[in-house]
Amino acid sequence: MDKPVIKKEININASTKNVWRVFTEPAVTRQMGGEYVSEWKVGSLFGWKGKGSTLYTNGTILALEPEKLLKHSLVDLKDKNKLLSVITYEFLKNGSGTIISAIEEVNYEMTDYQLKEANEGWDATLQLVKYVAEKL
Repeated sequence: MDKPVIKKEININASTKNVWRVFTEPAVTRQMGGEYVSEWKVGSLFGWKGKGSTLYTNGTILALEPEKLLKHSLVDLKDKNKLLSVITYEFLKNGSGTIISAIEEVNYEMTDYQLKEANEGWDATLQLVKYVAEKL
């Protein structure tokens, strides 16, 4: 199988400001079971830390426009030179709500099973973002 591109979109009944807060405000993000670690500047570290201090993902912010765009890399935790994927989130105003468009450009070949698991993971994650943002 080729290197896949995973595309997802979800409509959230919350302002782009509140959806952005789910990503950038640790107190809000913790409602999803962890928090992003970043200085929120292009070129800075971007990772996901679970409860405690364990870093589960690691990468770099490649592009950033508050409440509009977040693009970051994901690298292998053991080999920082091994690019796993590039993820782009676009936050699109939709009336009083927001559409998140997410694209993951995977940098390695995946089996059908791995692709199925990745798609299910994306669906669950975006549903969780929706749930948290709509509670704010």
